[in-house]
Amino acid sequence: MRGGIWVLNIMAFVWVAAGMLLTARPIWWLAVPAAVSAALLLWAQCAARDLPPPEGGEHVGRVVGIWSAIEGVAIFVTANVLVNLHRSDAVMPAIAIIVGLHFFGLAKGIPVRLYYATGAALVVVGAIAVVAPPWHMPIALGVTAAVALWASGVALVRNAA
Repeated sequence: MRGGIWVLNIMAFVWVAAGMLLTARPIWWLAVPAAVSAALLLWAQCAARDLPPPEGGEHVGRVVGIWSAIEGVAIFVTANVLVNLHRSDAVMPAIAIIVGLHFFGLAKGIPVRLYYATGAALVVVGAIAVVAPPWHMPIALGVTAAVALWASGVALVRNAA
């Protein structure tokens, strides 16, 4: 759980940061998502202090490694294909969809049922972003993907406590 909370919060920050940077928002705005992620990590650390160590660490590590490798290759191939098709505007939504699909593999392999909802949220957000106005899409996608990841992190902590 602890590793998952860290990854969810760091990646939530990365999504917001990407959206902000791609829409030329002031750099100091990054303080807000950084503070949200930091606060959620601090809360998770305090809430998980008395929990026993997680079970199946080696199995979980293997599942995460496999699905993360598949995700990375899929993102690399998809981004290159879209750029070569002159559809770089669709790269960020495609990444959200791929990341969402990766959560389905994690949900089945670890298993963490919550990750089905996380995956579905990211797939829906990515699919909607494909048809969003291009000037708002990166920030809207970044913020909504981050909210989905932050919500998953909160749910993980609440379910474990």
